[in-house]
Amino acid sequence: MKPKHSKYKNTGILFELLTRQITSETISNSQPKSVGILRKFFGKKTTLLKEYQIYHALLNKKFNKDTSANVLIETLISAHSKLNKSNLRRERYNLVREVKENYNLEEFFNAKIPNYKIYASVFHLLESQNANPLSIVNSKVSILEHITNKSIPNKPKKEMVMEEYEKFDKETRALTYKMLMEKFNDKYVSLANNQKTLLKEYVYNVSNNPKLKAFINGEIKGVKKQLAELSKNTDQVTKIKLNEITGLIKPLCKKSSVHDDNVINLLNYYELINELKATQQ
Repeated sequence: MKPKHSKYKNTGILFELLTRQITSETISNSQPKSVGILRKFFGKKTTLLKEYQIYHALLNKKFNKDTSANVLIETLISAHSKLNKSNLRRERYNLVREVKENYNLEEFFNAKIPNYKIYASVFHLLESQNANPLSIVNSKVSILEHITNKSIPNKPKKEMVMEEYEKFDKETRALTYKMLMEKFNDKYVSLANNQKTLLKEYVYNVSNNPKLKAFINGEIKGVKKQLAELSKNTDQVTKIKLNEITGLIKPLCKKSSVHDDNVINLLNYYELINELKATQQ
């Protein structure tokens, strides 16, 4: 699941708020307690400093090319995965506790953060590596757009979802698939079982493997057979049209890949079969 974003858990925001507090206390000539807190929790040997450096790079580095930005993101995700998460949680908890002991916690965290969406996207990207692929991609796209100062077109977003999905291990992929199917069944409750089965196969076999092609070709064969049987009980005009449709339905050849159009056509053939069955009952 996608972890819920919280300022308390976002190391980038914690550092930003502490540096603001230092500025405020310096201007007001009050004792800068925040300096001691910053040194204590973001010292050279702390895991929080290492995580903050990753946040800082993702928030401040700029590249013109998407490839360079992608290399940066992937490298920093890898570096973050090697951090001691137990140390991170403990240090972050102790930091927030010390802030609470010295300041009004609600007022401290109530400050508005410029680029809050980017801070949140970095948090989700670093903390959501076992979340569903769409969640990861949305965060990555936001960061890519921030680093390159340009919008990412929709088509690469779709491709990135597939890439992230294929990176998952079998267990995580199965869990993601289960979540997608639960949402899918709720949304498309009116679809016939054969239509649901087809779409589920297409969603799960994102890599366009031979199993998916074999499934599609098996369905095509079944559709042609059903249309031939159903045409026997129709009038002459309908029979001619059905024969024409059947002649247009071709199996996928060995070098062909499964595309959206193939699936949409099959869905339409299923619908036609279901309508013919209903009229012949």
